[in-house]
Amino acid sequence: MANSRVQLEAEDWVRREWMQNQFGKVFTRERLQLDAGGQFDFDAVSLDKQIAAVISTNGGRTASGRAAMPKLAKIRSDMLFLLMAPVQRRFVVMTDREMYELCDNERCKGRLPKDIELYHSQVPPELELRLKEARRVAAEEVTPK
Repeated sequence: MANSRVQLEAEDWVRREWMQNQFGKVFTRERLQLDAGGQFDFDAVSLDKQIAAVISTNGGRTASGRAAMPKLAKIRSDMLFLLMAPVQRRFVVMTDREMYELCDNERCKGRLPKDIELYHSQVPPELELRLKEARRVAAEEVTPK
């Protein structure tokens, strides 16, 4: 079974290192009350609660080389929760360049909310290699033999 620990490590790195450097704020995982009444656990919320973000470590391509539309659907789902969060800024941060380009292409087509900012965070090379290996193992598990 694929180990998802490396995805959590990558999320932690993005939140702790990249986001703090990029935005000059400290971020933590946090559950926020949504405008609609429910709650959602965000991958990153600034300490002043002005920014909420989701972090995606998913690749932008499937094992067969197609665009990862199910992964994009997950990001779109997370965007709904971002839109309901009582914050001033909303981000989606992607560690995979192809996923960022897929989302950016969707934004250019007018198929993503304008109020959500998209970012690509390059993770350290060693972490990137481990993420790619985890994706490969996960893809092998679900590929018919």
